[in-house]
Amino acid sequence: MQFPNFELSYILPSGDLRVYEKLNAMGFFYSFVSPDAQQLERRRQLLDRYGQTAQLSAIVPLLVIYISFFLRSFLNRYAIPFFGSGQKAHQSPRVSTFRASTVGSWRVKWRRFTWALDDEVLRGWDGWGTRREWAVAGVWALWLLVLVFKDTTNDYLHLTKRFGIVAASQLPLHYLLAAKSWSPIQHLTQMSHEELNPYHRLLGRIIIALFSCHAALYINFYIQSNLLHRFGSQTVILGLTAISIFILLGTSSLAKIRDYSYLLFLTLHVALSLTILPVLWFHVSHLRLYVAESALIYILLIIIQRNLSQTPTLATLSLSPQPTHPLLSISFPLPRSKLRSYTPGQHIYLALPATSLLKKPWEKLRLNPFTIASVSDPLLSTSTTTNPTTPSAKTAQLTLLIRPLRSSTALLKSLALSPAPPRPVLIEGPYGSATYFPDLSSATFSAILLVAGGVGATFTLPIYRDLYRKRGSGGSGSGGDGDVKMVWSVRRRGEAEWGLETLGEEAQEGIDVYVTGARQEGGEAGIELEERAGLLGEDGDGDGDGDGDGDGDGDGDGGAGRGQEESAVAFHQGRPDLRAVVGEVFERYDGGKIAVLACGPVGMGRALRREVGAWVGKGREVFWHAEEFGW
Repeated sequence: MQFPNFELSYILPSGDLRVYEKLNAMGFFYSFVSPDAQQLERRRQLLDRYGQTAQLSAIVPLLVIYISFFLRSFLNRYAIPFFGSGQKAHQSPRVSTFRASTVGSWRVKWRRFTWALDDEVLRGWDGWGTRREWAVAGVWALWLLVLVFKDTTNDYLHLTKRFGIVAASQLPLHYLLAAKSWSPIQHLTQMSHEELNPYHRLLGRIIIALFSCHAALYINFYIQSNLLHRFGSQTVILGLTAISIFILLGTSSLAKIRDYSYLLFLTLHVALSLTILPVLWFHVSHLRLYVAESALIYILLIIIQRNLSQTPTLATLSLSPQPTHPLLSISFPLPRSKLRSYTPGQHIYLALPATSLLKKPWEKLRLNPFTIASVSDPLLSTSTTTNPTTPSAKTAQLTLLIRPLRSSTALLKSLALSPAPPRPVLIEGPYGSATYFPDLSSATFSAILLVAGGVGATFTLPIYRDLYRKRGSGGSGSGGDGDVKMVWSVRRRGEAEWGLETLGEEAQEGIDVYVTGARQEGGEAGIELEERAGLLGEDGDGDGDGDGDGDGDGDGDGGAGRGQEESAVAFHQGRPDLRAVVGEVFERYDGGKIAVLACGPVGMGRALRREVGAWVGKGREVFWHAEEFGW
């Protein structure tokens, strides 16, 4: 391959072509070329064009998703059959039967395919995401690579710059995916912040990979061209600073770092995400459009969250009197105007300002997610602390129930142990996937199965109470006592106390509580074994809904004490047979659409999904949701 005969003095003052001849001899496709003024202008135009194309092309899949939702809603509203499965008057019964069976077969295959997409990409490996997430990220990465290489001819520096501008073009989308609320992406995709977070992380990895290629190619260019003195220039220094920040951002976002210290991850993530913008702004002028867009999104999100989503209030913290594995109750009033979008199963973010007990500034409790266990209904009747305010027409009383573990929850426990008046807290939300759930109370669903482990019931119980009022008590559902069923696994019978007291006796008839602790010889059921037994899953995970960082609703151990009086709840000793539980529901409502919602340990979710997946393989239609926090 021959190099164009361009003037090379701006690269190598001596005009030495040995570097280029060496690269040609090695068979490299891309070459160090020296374009003239016209070709430089053409390169600049192509860089800007493909950068803008990379950014604007993200709108296409979002609009496709939104249109698909709209069409599905329209077809459901007017009862129009999918895939042309409806019969026409002039068709013979034989043709109609053939078409119906063909459409039915395709529906079954589609259900199996979509179910498989939502399986873990590496089964048994936490934190690696689903096949759907990696498929979307893989397709998007390939598209960006097409935009990186297209029309770069053999110009090495053009390719190098293209990596950088395409990566920068994805920054506004990356910042938008991090929004907890008021995000157009959430509206278009009908996905919550928690569901979009995996795509935020995967896009971050793609951006880091593209910027890394940009940096590596430039470093190679300076080394091969004997231009090491350029490393002292402002542009190069800022470029190396930027790639270092990106690598630190990616490293600090790893699951092990988040699990070790969620506060460390959050502090670094927020600080570095803000620091990278001015660094890129002064690095090169061609990236400033995307930096300005990212900064605008960042500022708007902060303003929206602080003025529309966050609410200061006073909270009362109390511990259940149980000596081992106590539960922490946090109650606080919240204006009802803030709960207009509340749906059972949502969560809030709670922050605690520095107090006299927090001597070190880094011990300040940041915004961490906790499931809303109850609204205007205290959970712990055994609590010795009264609520700071009484619910009124303008305020509602919210209660969180948390298993103190470490880090933030341990800090909250220490505050609950110290005598103090109601403490100022900052509440943000409510948020959660429940915002975009289908109408579970409608006749579309023949039955709803709720499965919880330990304090994972803080997610399922509010949904159960809501559905029981709408379906089990003459609501709009299919009716009957058995179309809403909840299976709750705890270690000791007393752990179910807090939840059962929020229900009436009639509502308790649809709940099966499984006590997994050992039965002492001659004693009552539910005495905890000294060794920790795994709940429902084969991997021995703790029993609770957790948030992946140890700062959420805890591992679900323990609860307030409860006597052995008679109860409408069906108590069982030992672990529930998930295959039998799932099979009973699907067989009883043969052919109907079933909703299955779970909140508990990873092992429980995997075991339950495996059993439900067997019925999806048989062609059953299922709405599935497993609640968990990924950050």
